[in-house]
Amino acid sequence: MSIDPADRMSAPPWLITHSFEEHPAGVLKSGKEAEIFLLERVSAQGSCLLAHKRYRPRYPKQGELRELGFSKGTIYRADKIYRTGWDLKRRERAAIDGRSRFGHELAATLWPANEIAMLRRAWQAGASVPYPVDRTDDGLLMEFVGDREQAAPWLGSARLDPAEVKSAYEQLVASLRAMSGAGIVHGDLSAYNILWWHGRLVIIDFPQAVEATTNPYAADLLHRDVVNACRWFESRRLAVDAEALFAELLGALY
Repeated sequence: MSIDPADRMSAPPWLITHSFEEHPAGVLKSGKEAEIFLLERVSAQGSCLLAHKRYRPRYPKQGELRELGFSKGTIYRADKIYRTGWDLKRRERAAIDGRSRFGHELAATLWPANEIAMLRRAWQAGASVPYPVDRTDDGLLMEFVGDREQAAPWLGSARLDPAEVKSAYEQLVASLRAMSGAGIVHGDLSAYNILWWHGRLVIIDFPQAVEATTNPYAADLLHRDVVNACRWFESRRLAVDAEALFAELLGALY
């Protein structure tokens, strides 16, 4: 597997970028369209852990999912509002909207492409997201948030004291400001696609992220993101103003 030279220039110091082997190290998470596997990348210089998000095939043959290491089949989301701004040819859009087999298979290739593109843009904008390592045949490789003992917990299940709750909110706002400034809306934000690891907040799951200038639903999705996230912080007795934050981010978005 190769690393683009431009990516190597900005790769974090922990990432092994040449003369390596990769070995499976377990399953991290199973979702609607994909599963996340833990990989260990090893070289003579050391090793690092990576998360490999693999999208399941839409029409697997009998026994294929098990052979590929997946634990269950695919359930695709009602996704039209997210893909409205995708740059598609008329035939491609018609096939996806019509939910033909060709359309399903085409969409299955476009979700991971959209995810790594948005993840890269968010990273470059300065948002706290997993470092996007590379695209793979069936998904993407990215930074694993955690250590050899455990993966980082979701914010929704992490135990934070009041000072940590305040810090988490401040970090979230900083990342949302960075993303809005880059014209990106996450589109499905909640306390269960945000990680918390040793004082660091990390936003994950970007397949449904949208480009504000091409998706007419971007403002609505941003509002939903902000309200959902702020609701969690309010439940932890932190005083936040979702509407004021939304207005600020909306101003940066366009």
